[in-house]
Amino acid sequence: MARSLSLLLLLVACFLVAGATAARPAPSTSGAAAISSFVRSWCAGTKYPALCDATLAPYSAAVGASPAKLAWAALTVTLSAARNATSAVRSIAARSSSSHLPPVAAEAAGDCASELGDGVDALRRCVDAMARVAVGEESSSTAAAARRKVRFEVDNVRTWASAALTDDNMCMEGFKGEAAGGGGAREAVRGHIMGLLHLTANALGILNAMAKQI
Repeated sequence: MARSLSLLLLLVACFLVAGATAARPAPSTSGAAAISSFVRSWCAGTKYPALCDATLAPYSAAVGASPAKLAWAALTVTLSAARNATSAVRSIAARSSSSHLPPVAAEAAGDCASELGDGVDALRRCVDAMARVAVGEESSSTAAAARRKVRFEVDNVRTWASAALTDDNMCMEGFKGEAAGGGGAREAVRGHIMGLLHLTANALGILNAMAKQI
């Protein structure tokens, strides 16, 4: 696992390229992608390693041996899933009258969509920050201040990712009052949320492992 000095100085470019478009890794579009040993080794430390392998394998070539790019890829996958889940839950809430959902389920679906929206905002900040950090890996500096900036940025991203995970979990809490057979809203929402919860947990695991290297 790479432990280069550049990992400690990732944030230099974050402050130099503010407002510029960060070069971001893209997934392979050539069919099934082989997962690299680097990605597999980091995924092994996550809560759901098989899911991590499957979702990040397409990014193996773009990630190379960069922890920041790997974290960016994990957050990008999670953000996409969060957007899809938010759209789906909003549709469930919007159809509450026509689908005859009980009031408690309709209210829970609306609250869940709002919480997921907050999670999307947090994940968007994570993705943007890690994209800039990845650019900073190619910069060089020996200033101690740069190290503090790296830690500050990564800690921020971890906080935002944790907030997104909390929002995802809170989404399901609102359905505890739904009676059995109450329109099936809980299970419908659960189907969209569980995968998102797992992806968020994996991204946070990668971020926590990265933070230990700084």
